[in-house]
Amino acid sequence: MTGHVTRSNFRGARALIQLRDEAGSAVLVRTLERLGLQITTDPAEAEIVFFDADEDVAAPARDIPLVALIGSEAPSRLGRVVRQRASAWLMKPLRATGIFTAVFVAFNEHAARQREAQEREALRRRAEGRRVVVKAILQLMAKQGLSDDEAYRELRAASMRRRISVEEFAAELVAASTSSMRLGGQPPQARNNNQT
Repeated sequence: MTGHVTRSNFRGARALIQLRDEAGSAVLVRTLERLGLQITTDPAEAEIVFFDADEDVAAPARDIPLVALIGSEAPSRLGRVVRQRASAWLMKPLRATGIFTAVFVAFNEHAARQREAQEREALRRRAEGRRVVVKAILQLMAKQGLSDDEAYRELRAASMRRRISVEEFAAELVAASTSSMRLGGQPPQARNNNQT
């Protein structure tokens, strides 16, 4: 998958700074405000968080871009950066140089991760849908003596009459799982509890 830039203007974005170092915080606030970001103290409204990797800070409850502020390259501190899933980082002591880069990378890396997660979920749903379609085809083949192509054509035609996807109709067919089900324009009937 090729990545692409989704955001290069951060004007109006709200940034939360979790840093005890007053001098570093002042540099960060000044630079972020020059870039058009607004500083907030409310985690619920933050759109990006700068956190001190040298402090044991809890990750935000929401999935938003994180920038780690790293003072020590000790493995335990870097492990905290990895566990928090930081999208970018800055080395301390903080200077104005590099802050725009960190913001740019954090927003765009986070957006790329979200796109990839959505694509994985779509693939998972598609794979699950295919599995149900295969089950429905096998069911039709067994009950109506159809070939696999004929069963799929019947399934497709029935789903079109109902104006739902093949996967949705297949799921209904498999769920109902009765020999009396018809592929007409009506939804599958519920299983007869007395049927053996």
